[in-house]
Amino acid sequence: MSSGVYERLADAVGRAKAGSPLTAVTVVVPSVGAGRDVLHYLARRDGVANTRVLTVGQVVERLAGPALLPRLPLPYPLLEAAIQRVLCDEPGVFAEVADQPVTAQALAGASWTLSSFADPVLADASPMVADLIRIHRIATRAHSARYFQQWEAYSTALGRLGQLGSVVAFLPGESDSAAAAFVAELRAVGETIADEGDVFGTMVVHASDADDEVRSVARLVRSYLSAGTPGHRIGVFYGGDDPYLQLIHEHFGRAGLEFAAPQCHSLIDRPVARSLLRILKLDTDVMPRRELLAILSERAVRWNDVDGERLSQIRIERLTRTAVPIVGGSDWDRLGELEPDAYYAGTAATLSDLVTSLQRDLRSLSGVTSWQDASDQLVALLDRYFDTPFAVDLALVRTMAAGLGEMDGIASAPTPRGIAEAMAVRVRTHNEQVGVLGAGVSVGPIAAGVGRDLDVCIVIGAAEGIVPAARREDPLLPSELAGRTLADEIEQQRRRLMLTLAGGARHRVVTFPRGSLRGGAEKVPSRWLMPTLDALAGKSVGVTSWQADTADAVTVVCIESFDAAAQYADERIGASTATETEWRLRALAGVPASERQTLLDDDVVRNGMLTRSDRLNGRFTRFNGNLSRVRDLVRFFDKPVPPTRLEEWIVSPYRFFVHNLLGVDTLDDPDVSTTMDPLTRGNLVHLVLEQYVKECIAGERRSLDRLLDIAEDVLSDARVLAPGWLPQLWEKDSGVIRRDLVEWYAHDNREHLEGWTPAFAERGFGKDPDEVELDLPGGRIRFSGAVDRIDTHSDGRLRVTDYKTGKSEYYRAQTGDTPTVGGTRFQLPVYGLFARTLGAGVVEARYWFVSTKGQFAEIGYPVTDSVIDDLREGVGVVHRAISAGYFPPRPPEPTIWTDELLELLGRPGLERAWVALENVPELAEFVAIYSGDGS
Repeated sequence: MSSGVYERLADAVGRAKAGSPLTAVTVVVPSVGAGRDVLHYLARRDGVANTRVLTVGQVVERLAGPALLPRLPLPYPLLEAAIQRVLCDEPGVFAEVADQPVTAQALAGASWTLSSFADPVLADASPMVADLIRIHRIATRAHSARYFQQWEAYSTALGRLGQLGSVVAFLPGESDSAAAAFVAELRAVGETIADEGDVFGTMVVHASDADDEVRSVARLVRSYLSAGTPGHRIGVFYGGDDPYLQLIHEHFGRAGLEFAAPQCHSLIDRPVARSLLRILKLDTDVMPRRELLAILSERAVRWNDVDGERLSQIRIERLTRTAVPIVGGSDWDRLGELEPDAYYAGTAATLSDLVTSLQRDLRSLSGVTSWQDASDQLVALLDRYFDTPFAVDLALVRTMAAGLGEMDGIASAPTPRGIAEAMAVRVRTHNEQVGVLGAGVSVGPIAAGVGRDLDVCIVIGAAEGIVPAARREDPLLPSELAGRTLADEIEQQRRRLMLTLAGGARHRVVTFPRGSLRGGAEKVPSRWLMPTLDALAGKSVGVTSWQADTADAVTVVCIESFDAAAQYADERIGASTATETEWRLRALAGVPASERQTLLDDDVVRNGMLTRSDRLNGRFTRFNGNLSRVRDLVRFFDKPVPPTRLEEWIVSPYRFFVHNLLGVDTLDDPDVSTTMDPLTRGNLVHLVLEQYVKECIAGERRSLDRLLDIAEDVLSDARVLAPGWLPQLWEKDSGVIRRDLVEWYAHDNREHLEGWTPAFAERGFGKDPDEVELDLPGGRIRFSGAVDRIDTHSDGRLRVTDYKTGKSEYYRAQTGDTPTVGGTRFQLPVYGLFARTLGAGVVEARYWFVSTKGQFAEIGYPVTDSVIDDLREGVGVVHRAISAGYFPPRPPEPTIWTDELLELLGRPGLERAWVALENVPELAEFVAIYSGDGS
């Protein structure tokens, strides 16, 4: 604020004291921050003795509060509760939406504004506005014996103005008409220090978006601090909470700046309050697994096992996704079905205790008949389930819960939804500050900067649509009822901007973004910034040509982008970087690319640059799948390996590495699995056929009825283990399986009549005495697996069968001439290699497509020496590559099936890395295979 305004204020206080320093004087200020500055200024002028510096709200509270005792101000949460009760009893025109929480919130907000007026009326009001006034009157008058409204406080305070002594109104300008009327009375009995008209900024900074804008402000603040300006003499004021408040917290925090500001992560955004509200909304009949585990993941809720150990989130996820898939409801009962010595038995018992206990407590809470009982039970619930690491937030929420009892007689009878809403409104309206005003940079909305006495004032977000903020007529509060037009509000915004900007005695900086973080049209400077641009440019600046018109103005700074600002210092906003990251980027930009890897003594940065360089330039290193330097750690072939695992390496070596060597995999979500996926369908068919064939081998009579009985048992068990499957889809899928089994039975009987008899089902190999080995050039490989079925023929032939339930087109190329399809498929020849160890002279291997989709086709060939030679050649390539530590980032070919692990790894990133590696010599054999030249 210019020294002239504060000098006039000091002179006014001096006149009020009339030479007597102890004469009572009250200075009414526009904000808390202004009150602090005024107090400090008067202290330096010896005018602080018996001088009170108060905001309008503090004046009203000081004068009216004691006089209206024992009544208390009507709190907003109780007003909303009273509105909800009226909506329940007499909804009027709001009947169709009376049960929606947003209805009560909208009406309570309007009623809160009307509470400043003794008898709000509006001639020719619409039915909706008329009903709002009716609901407001009922909700407020019913509780007037215990609580008073704002209009009563204004009225009472006006009758006690004499207690203030002499009054000086400093830069008055309240935002609502009732407060403005009260201030007018104050001005009538005292002296007014008015503003000095519009002011101009001394610098304008525009950036590509709000993110870069706040980064630039952080640099600017650092430059003022380094020049000797104390932090408490700098103010940063923004045009809107979204997105500026969070961005300021983020960038000022990274820059190491001390600041005092509203909290950007309010109580409702933090674990304790968020978890409690989610718990209160749980369906106690279902206790949905996904929601319950999401609550536990917040770490605010704690539940210990019998040994006092916290319930492990990882173990519960694995337990309820794989071991005992759960969606909710009766699924929780299956936790008790695990055997006592099962791996997850302890976790299951503890989780079951938690679900049962929480379900019982929530049902008890839903049955309360008074708000005091609800309060007591809610406090007990917090004490029982919530953890102490969040002690501060827990104490706040506990206090809110303890206060619910005051709703008896005000709100409707408590219900589960009502209790949740009552807590939500208290949490939502709880405001917090971070930092201490006066101990660092002051940060707040533009209104908080009015009347401040600072050296540096920075206003952020001065673009059209932000300053002024867009305003529309409120259908619940038309201008005639609220006593304030849209034009009045716009003018109030303009005046606040000017008074805030005037607070910078030496520097007045205005910034704005040229674009939005959310995309959309370009932004233009605020209409109220144009006079400043005219003054700084020395000419008239056009609304659409402002950028060209100000290009040569030294005090209009353009921040092209984050990259440009990080690399090149602009002395006008400070040469220093705002954060350590920016310092590193600037240091790296100052040297040629070839010298950057050794510039910083930071392994993380160095490795990041190596990674990027190797991937861009096609160098096959540890950053894109070459682990040859640690190949001794790759012990994949120490044990027998399934042939399908080798095929996985061919499909995607890097995915193979992550999945098979690192053991990374995704967990199925029972809530998402609404229908039977192809893999599950195949597994169920395999299991049915396995049990049936084993019974046939044991001598049981071949019977379609028996086959279908087995299918019913298998399908019933599967249905229990898949609680998310939708009944109608389940009936469809299981019906398809039954029809396919009937068709399979006919095919199998025909083969039986042709002389084939099953000898084994699910015949495993890989362990002594059924070891299967294959000599390779420079090594040896052992295989493991299980053959779906092995049959013998009356003529002495032996045939191995692998069931498939999909389409056969993918396998058509696999013939006796191309048994591994160019070294990409090894399952069938490996099964044949095992069958040859069983002593048969002639061995055949086949895929049997046991579904209508696969047309019950057969694809196979005799397993001859040439087949084994082809197997040896193809497996040898994979063996050499894995043994050498080669896992290049080639992604699998796109399919219609979702590969969640691949999605986590990132297909686009793998594709970019692979393109640069296709000509690497170490990968020539692999490239030949997948390109079709490996046969």
